Amino acid sequence: MTRSLPTVTVVIINYNGGDFLLPCLQSVLDQDYPADRVEVLLIDNHSTDGSLEKARAQFPTIRIVENERNGGFAPVVNQGARLGRGEYVALLNTDAVADPTWLRELILPLVGDPRIKVTGGLLLDDTGTRVDFAGGVLAFYGQGFIPHRGEAPPADLRRRPSIFVCGASMAMPRKWFLEVGGFDEDFFAFVEDVDFGWRTWVLGGEVWFIPESVARHRHHGTIERFGHPREQYLIERNALASVFKNFDDDNLARTLPSSLMLSLLRGFHDERSELGDYRISEESAGTPPPEPVVSSLTGAHMAAIRDFGLMLEKLRHKRAFIQDNRQRPDADVFRLFDNPVAANVVDPVFTSVFHQVIDAFDMSWPGRSRQRVLILTADPLGAKMAGPAIRVWEMARALSAEHDVLVASTHEPQTSAAERAASAGRSGPAGGQAGPAEGRSGLGGFRLGHIDDSNARRLADWADVIVTQGFMLHFFPQLARSEAAIVVDIYDPFHIEALVMRKDLPPEERWNTMNSDADVVNAQLERGDLLLCASESQRDFWLGQLASLKRINPATYDEDPDLRRLLTVVPFGLPAEPPVQTRRAIRDTTDGIGDDDIVLLWGGGIYNWFDPATLIRGLHTAIQSEPRLKLYFLGTAHPNPAVPEMARLSEAHRVAEELDLLGTHVFFNSGWVDYDDRANYLLDADIGVSTHFLHLETKLSFRTRILDYLWAGLPILTTGGDLLSGLVTTHGLGEVVEAEDPDAIAGALLRLADPSTREGVRANVTAFAPTMTWDRALEPLVEFCRFPRRAPDLRSDEPRYLVRRDRNRLTRRSPRDLVRKFQDFAAEQGVRGAVAEGVNSLRVRLAARRARAQAEA
Repeated sequence: MTRSLPTVTVVIINYNGGDFLLPCLQSVLDQDYPADRVEVLLIDNHSTDGSLEKARAQFPTIRIVENERNGGFAPVVNQGARLGRGEYVALLNTDAVADPTWLRELILPLVGDPRIKVTGGLLLDDTGTRVDFAGGVLAFYGQGFIPHRGEAPPADLRRRPSIFVCGASMAMPRKWFLEVGGFDEDFFAFVEDVDFGWRTWVLGGEVWFIPESVARHRHHGTIERFGHPREQYLIERNALASVFKNFDDDNLARTLPSSLMLSLLRGFHDERSELGDYRISEESAGTPPPEPVVSSLTGAHMAAIRDFGLMLEKLRHKRAFIQDNRQRPDADVFRLFDNPVAANVVDPVFTSVFHQVIDAFDMSWPGRSRQRVLILTADPLGAKMAGPAIRVWEMARALSAEHDVLVASTHEPQTSAAERAASAGRSGPAGGQAGPAEGRSGLGGFRLGHIDDSNARRLADWADVIVTQGFMLHFFPQLARSEAAIVVDIYDPFHIEALVMRKDLPPEERWNTMNSDADVVNAQLERGDLLLCASESQRDFWLGQLASLKRINPATYDEDPDLRRLLTVVPFGLPAEPPVQTRRAIRDTTDGIGDDDIVLLWGGGIYNWFDPATLIRGLHTAIQSEPRLKLYFLGTAHPNPAVPEMARLSEAHRVAEELDLLGTHVFFNSGWVDYDDRANYLLDADIGVSTHFLHLETKLSFRTRILDYLWAGLPILTTGGDLLSGLVTTHGLGEVVEAEDPDAIAGALLRLADPSTREGVRANVTAFAPTMTWDRALEPLVEFCRFPRRAPDLRSDEPRYLVRRDRNRLTRRSPRDLVRKFQDFAAEQGVRGAVAEGVNSLRVRLAARRARAQAEA
């Protein structure tokens, strides 16, 4: 990695910074970065306090440039970029001290992703305990805000796109910085970083906040010498200039009048200023006009507006460059503002006028820049939910904090589920554009709705992002033709599961189902702008399938050689909050299980890829030594009526009866446990168990029930061969046994039955569980929805030489394939049978075409 690090020029601007300069320079020289690739460039703005002489004496190796006058911050940063020799430029204020990894953490994202053009770090106060900068928020009138300033750093700080980063700690490619104009030199100081970040997004680059890059900063330690009114003058003037340059024509016409009005109103929010009463009345007749009193702060605002007008000729040329080279529409950039209609004066009178200005100029539109996210499932949503429904529910919880989310199921949502959705969202921006009428609103949460042929197109037209799973794109082809960004959740390779699930069906039905499933899966892979799988093993599998469909192509490879912007890992997760038991669910409520027993819990359903029979046989052996072992199966009847009862469930019942364990050591819970009630069962158990066969499904599986065991702190007994069993082994979370080995299961059960062993394992589980939370698992989806995009090979501007298949054709078979199929049927059923099959196939396809035409009408 060291050899690949590029050269960097660290530019430090000094103006009488004696109190801060030497520690700042020392922190740069102490960086964990190859010294021969770092050029420290100190530019002095005609200091008179002796700080330059001290720096030259203490640091003779740094490069120093002396200016004959104070040229400000923005122009001198550009000067440093022009003089620098490094491939990249990093900025650090003289009143900041950088941590040793500050520079490396800023540069690596720029090297690793060419889309990222600017990075900025976390700034703490000079004590290192409170936030000075942790990502930017922008209002429509051009002024930036810094969430959490003055607070302890939030625990959930993470890398993310930001509309701007702070110029006190920033890095960018030097050539690119200069090509797009650098900082606006007419700004002198303040708002230049906001303006530059905004301009970067408009011109097609990305700006990222990197919390791993840390510096301690005495905020505005230099400007204090010039006084608050001069600082406010620069902020107001430069914010207006940013508005003028960066909005497109339509939005500039909407924002500039209200921005000017609000700047003037903020100026008169000073109790030292008094304009007097200029209104005409009978009492004012013959009296002299009032003599206004204007404070220096109010005067600063008035001067800012005046000087903004005087700058317009220069600003027009700058605006022309930005608009002529625009790469992103304002609609995309608005989503990064985060809180575009925030007021920055806390006063009842100003706030009242502020909201009147917002209403009068119809300025609520930036607040509607939250994404409209449609999440689809074919599973029921309610008290009883299986894996697919749980997954979309947790996605909705995570995304509703920032976006307008509607979860639509092919099943009508239950009233209780709608009530739960109303309170499911975490705290976040309120408001946003209303969703379709089908959604049952939940204040601060997400909405639940129903999807069918009558509303599928309307839902698709409403959405900016569609998250889909299973057969939803197949059921509703209108979705695939939407211009929305489509996220396809392929965490469940159902075409592989079907090989196991339908193993006992007639061969013809198995083959037909396999062909149908493969077509459905391929259609999803062809349309997805982002694909979500559950593990790295799954990702390897899906990469192969994507390659066969030519989705790994020059467009997707050039965007991201690792293809993670096309196919990323989003596993199942577990709640961040620990489970709480509100009632006894197994012990003393199930005849045959008491407080002294050791309860083995089989979480979830019993499907054909699981092997409960071997577990029961192993239990039969183990109870000869430890009769307190009791096995409880949590779910037997799937909440989705379309999922039939599996053969392995019947086999488990039969084996338990044959071994005389049913009702004494093996217990089957009838039905399905409510999602919110599962904690009561988990916390009544001592050990979580899951045994399965070894086959392809195992290799690709992600045993979600294991996560519930982790959540509840349960030691785990599981069969090997899948991802989560590997985690059990690596982190000491329990026992892993070979498949179909009842003796191995018996030995593992007896080891876990020992209380001291169990407590040691439980400690490991408790320590490991926080790494598997939903918040962590869903990070790639959350990031995508903040800034959704179409996949590069699916965009309307894809190169003309790329000819993609018509995804709406009823068949993908060539004439040669059809002839071969006819020959195969003729060999099996004779010519008459083959003709009959062909006629039937044609009827089915014509009926499907008519149905699709009706759905699209």
